Amino acid sequence: MKSISIGYSPCPNDTYVFAHLNGDPGIPLRFRPVLADVETLNQWALEARLGVTKLSFFALGRALRSYALLHAGSALGRGCGPIVVARPGTSPARLRNGRVAAPGELTTARLLLSLYLGRPPRFSQMVFSRVMPAVVRGEAEFGLVIHEGRFTYREYGLEVLLDLGRWWEKETGRPIPLGGIAIRRDLGPDTARDVDRAIRSSLKKSENNASGTMAHVRAHAQEMAPDVIRRHIRLYVNRFTTDLGATGREAVTFLLRCAGDAGLIRPFTLPLMAY
Repeated sequence: MKSISIGYSPCPNDTYVFAHLNGDPGIPLRFRPVLADVETLNQWALEARLGVTKLSFFALGRALRSYALLHAGSALGRGCGPIVVARPGTSPARLRNGRVAAPGELTTARLLLSLYLGRPPRFSQMVFSRVMPAVVRGEAEFGLVIHEGRFTYREYGLEVLLDLGRWWEKETGRPIPLGGIAIRRDLGPDTARDVDRAIRSSLKKSENNASGTMAHVRAHAQEMAPDVIRRHIRLYVNRFTTDLGATGREAVTFLLRCAGDAGLIRPFTLPLMAY
């Protein structure tokens, strides 16, 4: 049986989707999970370190020579985009020149804010869990917030100045592509199909409340409250997670085209999808 490494984040949507990857005896693959924060996975993708990996779509745009996108496992939808937060009374007009605490160099959140402003702002890169504390301490005027930060920013006394997902949906009419699952091109289309089957099988087991699903999620959710875990999963796991479909594929292609037009990635000529 072929063994293949797969990288994903400890965020509840990922651990929920991948909780049962090795649970289908009909799929001739054995997965070796590697859990890391999203920016670490993004940087590893530039090195083609893992066979299969979750990554931000901005990072995929930089890694398309080595990776192609799978149909299952993506985080894409409506009402789920990154937000920009600040302390009360902060003027939105300062966003163009103010310092922005941001979760990693290659996150889609960072790409979206650069597209919104027409150029990259003054980013201070840090792990996403440090973004809001940095704003509270005054180390940055603004925080670019992803993941469960959409549900917890009020606990830090912060307010939303900009919802980038809402902006994207209004400007383009498309769902916002955040992150996807990519496979190294050298593994070939047959393996890609088997990985997609395994992801869908795992997701179906989680949706059917298979034993161990939530224990696996909670084990990696650190001190996240149960309600935040549930809201996180409901927001980021949807029909696009099962299959991007034509709408999802077009949204990803359009985002990468925008990034290329802005000079943030090289235009790509290789096929986006693995098969």
